[in-house]
Amino acid sequence: MQASVHFGIKRGRGDDWFDTLLDADTEIFIDPFLIFAERKGPWRTSHDRIIEHFNRAFLLIAEGNMNTRSLAYRKAVDILVFREPRELCLGYTAKGTAGSGSGRGFARRMAKAVATAIARGLENPRHFEELGILESGIGPDRIADITATILKPQLIEYTRKIATKHSIRMHRHTLFAGDFDARRQRWTPSAVEVPTNPYTEGPLLFVPQRFLRPLPVLNAYEWWDWYESERLRTDLNYEVMGNVDKATIIRAAQRNPSAVRRWTTERERGSAEPYDFDADPRGIYKWDPITSKFVRHHPIRITPPSTQQEFIDVLEQIIREYKHFIEQQGGWDLLWKNHKTGDEKPESAAQLLFRGIAQSHCRANDISLDREVNLGRGPVDFKFSNGYRHRAHLEVKKLHNGHFWNGLHAQLPSYMKSDRLKDGWLMAVHLRDNKSSVLRARQLPQEVADAAKKSRLNIRFSLVDARPKASASKLRQT
Repeated sequence: MQASVHFGIKRGRGDDWFDTLLDADTEIFIDPFLIFAERKGPWRTSHDRIIEHFNRAFLLIAEGNMNTRSLAYRKAVDILVFREPRELCLGYTAKGTAGSGSGRGFARRMAKAVATAIARGLENPRHFEELGILESGIGPDRIADITATILKPQLIEYTRKIATKHSIRMHRHTLFAGDFDARRQRWTPSAVEVPTNPYTEGPLLFVPQRFLRPLPVLNAYEWWDWYESERLRTDLNYEVMGNVDKATIIRAAQRNPSAVRRWTTERERGSAEPYDFDADPRGIYKWDPITSKFVRHHPIRITPPSTQQEFIDVLEQIIREYKHFIEQQGGWDLLWKNHKTGDEKPESAAQLLFRGIAQSHCRANDISLDREVNLGRGPVDFKFSNGYRHRAHLEVKKLHNGHFWNGLHAQLPSYMKSDRLKDGWLMAVHLRDNKSSVLRARQLPQEVADAAKKSRLNIRFSLVDARPKASASKLRQT
């Protein structure tokens, strides 16, 4: 559910904040470069705040002579601890809004990277993203966590202004890194009045929409692409790029810190564009308001299940409703960036649309719907449960996916056996009219029957036709 819906807000032209999905993380990130571009207003000092924070770490480690046992070095580790800001509801999280963030182990490794940089003569960095190159394990989501943690006081102030403007009730919450004590060199938890997320019962913070992108501008693999294309363009090929490991990238960066600076400068000159929430090219946001509207206008009557067969019947009804939404109500258009050019959205877009259709019906019938539950052998797309006895899995796969048959014959049976259940579905999403997809659609019933017989599991399928249809204008206007 969007924040504006829950709080009853009618957004106006001056509302530049991201309308957060309160019950699920949206797979977008705060891009520091978009904040750095601010030349006036309350965010213009953000770049200096971030650089100042990492300058503190550099100075503390230098003062401690890179000795990990020194008090100064330990203080540096303390200020390099960054937690995932759950109150923003952003990032990679399959269930709810509880992500991982950067803990003390990552802080120690960042401190080591800083010490290495100092030892090699790399003076205070111009941008902290260089650390993402120098240290493995710091990916785009953690860069966003670092940015949000350092700028937490500004995010709090920004949120409070929004809450005051729209008369959103605020409650006292204690937030990690609500402030920074420069004298004691440590984060200060702050008890502040901010809105409450009704789904987590924890604090809720807003962020300007213009600062959000699917991925931050800088990450280690982009560094390898840039560095090798400059130095080894004629020798580089797809095989090397596809198999290189991050440790190699780090060693390359550490051997040539001046190249890192040149790369950072070149990337900074480039234009960074915020995510287009209206077009939603990755299908990570519009699924919630559109499916919520569809479910409100197309309610279905479901008998609460008391047996496994009744449980299966309910899930079949929900799956049929999703199929109807995609095929008959223009939902297929939400799976395409541009169907005229054949540019489609990722498979996760189909999963999120299914979640949007299914979650309200599941809640009404005391059925738990969890997305991407890790069962030891990987994450199943959806797990349904009504108590422990009534459970089922569902995998969503594009019909033209190169691993489509593996999803049926290996992946889904493996997940079901790991979770010790007997019932599951493969949802095949038919997007393309190519020969391979048409042939697979014809083969699907027999292949599913063979997979069920071989695995001794109750495997079912649903074939959803998401190929472009005549008109989808009503969805585009939603």
